[in-house]
Amino acid sequence: MLTLLRTQPGLSRSGISELTGLSPTTVTKAVAPLLERGYVAETGAGVEPRIGRPAIGLRLVPEAVAVCGVHLGVGTVRAALVDALGHPQRTITFDFSERQDARSALGEVAERIRAELLDTAGAEVLAIGVGAPGPVDAEHRVNLLSVNLGWRDAPVAEVLERVCDRPVTTDHNVRAMALAESRFGHQARDIAFVHAKTGVGLGLVLKGEPFFGGHHGVSELGHVQVVADGERCPCGARGCLETVAAEPALARSLRQAGVSDATIDAGPLAVIDRASFPEAAVAEVRARFLAQLAVGLANVVNLLNPELIVVGGILANASDVFLTDLTTATRERVFPLLRDSFRVRRTSFGENAGTVGAAATALEAYFYASTTD
Repeated sequence: MLTLLRTQPGLSRSGISELTGLSPTTVTKAVAPLLERGYVAETGAGVEPRIGRPAIGLRLVPEAVAVCGVHLGVGTVRAALVDALGHPQRTITFDFSERQDARSALGEVAERIRAELLDTAGAEVLAIGVGAPGPVDAEHRVNLLSVNLGWRDAPVAEVLERVCDRPVTTDHNVRAMALAESRFGHQARDIAFVHAKTGVGLGLVLKGEPFFGGHHGVSELGHVQVVADGERCPCGARGCLETVAAEPALARSLRQAGVSDATIDAGPLAVIDRASFPEAAVAEVRARFLAQLAVGLANVVNLLNPELIVVGGILANASDVFLTDLTTATRERVFPLLRDSFRVRRTSFGENAGTVGAAATALEAYFYASTTD
C-alpha cells in the first residue's frame, strides 16, 4: 500500500482494494495503523472517477520518517537523512584515512553519523542504508571486496548497527543509485547507471527490480578490457575501462597533454567538456575519453538493452553537448537494431546520487517492504 501511494498519490481505500485484490475490510484494517503512525494522511477526493459521493484519498507523509543514506567512497563519506520520497533533508561529508583497516574506518564513520545525523534528527530514523564500493554478500551486510580501498569482507552492517543502534542494509553503491533512479528519479523500468569517479561502476534495474547477477551479484563494467595490453589496473588485469575512463585516468591524460595541475584540480571533465579546442592535444584527450567510455556503454546496451543509461559521478554535470557526443559515439558501436532503443541522461540527484541510492535500499527494506506489526 505504501508503494502504491508512492507511485499513485491520492488513491482511495476502494482504489487500493481494486488494484490489489484485497477486500475493502482488509485494506481499511491495514491503513489504520499507517494513519495512526502518521505515515499516511487523508486528503481530498480520491483520484479515481466515481459516481456519487467521492471516496477519501490517501497520500504518503514523506517527512514522517527518515532513513540515513551513507555513500562510502575512496577515503570519503557523504551521508544524509532522506525522507520517504527520496528527498535529502540534511547532508554531511567527511574524509577518513584509507590507511586504516576496514573495521576501524567503519567505526569512525559510524560515530560521525550517529553524532552528526542520528542524535539530532527531527523525524523517526528507521534504518541506515550503505552504498559500498564493491560487491556485497547475499544478506546485504558485508562488503566482500573493494579494490580501490583494499578491503575484503568489511563488516559494514555489524559495525554500524553496534554504534548507531539502527538496522543496516548495504548494497553495491552504483546498484543502489540505479534503484533510487527507478523509485524516485527517472523511474524507467530498465535502467543502467554508470558512475565514473575513482573507478567506473555499473548498477542495473531490470524489469523494475535491482539486478543481482551471478554468485556475487555485481556487474563490473569498470573491469571490461577496452585497451589490449593497456595500463595495469588495481584489479590486476590490464586495459580495464577504469584505467582510461575514471577521473584519475582522465587527469593523467590531461597532464600528459600539457594541461596545468591547477586547471585539472578544478575538475578534469570540465577541461574537455566543450565541442572544440584550440589545443589539438586536449581535443585528442576528449575524443579518446569519449570513444573508450562509449565502448563500455555499448557493451551494456548490446548485452542488456536498457531503455535508459543514467550517468553520474564526474558525468553528473556534463553539458548537453558532451552527453550528445557520448550518445552518438555509443550508438556507433551498438547493434543496428538497438541504436535508437536507449537514451543517456544525467542522474536526477546530482552529487546526492550516492546518498539517495543508499537511502533507497533502506527504504525498500525497512519501509516499503516492511510490516507495521
